[in-house]
Amino acid sequence: MYFNNAATTWPKPEIVYETVDECFRNLNSPDRTHSAEGMQSSATMQTCRSEVAEFLGIQNESRLVFLPSCTYALNLAILGQNWQAGDVILLSGLEHHAVSRPIRKLAREHGVHFKTIQYQKNRPVDLDWVESELKTGKVKMLASTMAANVTGDILPSVDLGRLCQQYDVRYLVDAAQSAGVLPVDVEELNADFLTFAGHKGLFGPPGIGGLFVREGIQLETLAEGGTGKDSGRHDMSGSFPSNFEVGTHNLLAITGLCAGVRWVKQAGLDEIRKHENRLLTAFCEKMSDLPGINLFGSEDLTLRTSVCSFTIDGTSPQKIAKWLSEEHGISTRAGYHCAPLAHETIGTLPGEGTIRFSFGFSNTMDEVVKVTDMLHEFAQLPTA
Repeated sequence: MYFNNAATTWPKPEIVYETVDECFRNLNSPDRTHSAEGMQSSATMQTCRSEVAEFLGIQNESRLVFLPSCTYALNLAILGQNWQAGDVILLSGLEHHAVSRPIRKLAREHGVHFKTIQYQKNRPVDLDWVESELKTGKVKMLASTMAANVTGDILPSVDLGRLCQQYDVRYLVDAAQSAGVLPVDVEELNADFLTFAGHKGLFGPPGIGGLFVREGIQLETLAEGGTGKDSGRHDMSGSFPSNFEVGTHNLLAITGLCAGVRWVKQAGLDEIRKHENRLLTAFCEKMSDLPGINLFGSEDLTLRTSVCSFTIDGTSPQKIAKWLSEEHGISTRAGYHCAPLAHETIGTLPGEGTIRFSFGFSNTMDEVVKVTDMLHEFAQLPTA
């Protein structure tokens, strides 16, 4: 049984496997081969860009950049801007390393200041505090995940975007945990930047992510080299998206991502969400009566993705995860989930973090019943 879908959804829909295999066998490098196959590869690439852009509400598809990962996309969005000493960035208290580490790099190397938005268990963002900071005129950007990978908390992203637009502050949205899980529309969000991961809720393969950059914003490159455009120039073209899609495109991953997006649309975002929330609700209800249990995240489970992080007094998360894996073949994730800021926020660092269950569309209610029974069994062990 696999309960680590917040890291990578698995298994993938069959159409994703089939699409990647067909691409590997029949297509090659877009914009790099003068042949019928090369033309078909380029056309396929363009179709994928159009479909993914439409899914995310991106009106100008050239502003969608395909990148090796959501982490790379976040680094480009953060480090690629023109920063001045004294600029202020706000970030939520639930951010992943992919957001917090580049911001800390700016603080070390460019004198940028950052502040963490105040968090409460049932109110992950204090909007009044955010507005008071934006009113100072010192904040240049607000960076926030739409949904937290540790607690599953869904943040008020539309409200944050409205505030950023009101006070002329750039807004960076990390949709790694929400694309394919929640409705994501860059216009509704008022996002200046939006990043996403292909291998999570969009059911694509690893090695693909993306970045939306609003028109009128230019970024410095993180990497330079060959692209399929303006090959006769010594310098990068500066145009979107080719300026940032350096090297040979990972067409296998891009077509797999597009197949995942098509599957999500066919299955229905609402149906996926309902199924996963039912599993989360059953799991949390069964776990709530376990002695010594500490459940993290909003108590209103409709304000959570299908993520449940918890600890049990007197034992380590790693010990629970090891027992489940070795004794029952169950996959979870224990520790800090690449998000020590989030663990500091919820009080599990210092400490050993949490054990996290994250449910996916392939999980069943029967699996939830079985694993919660196992966890109750674990709690009764003399060595637990």
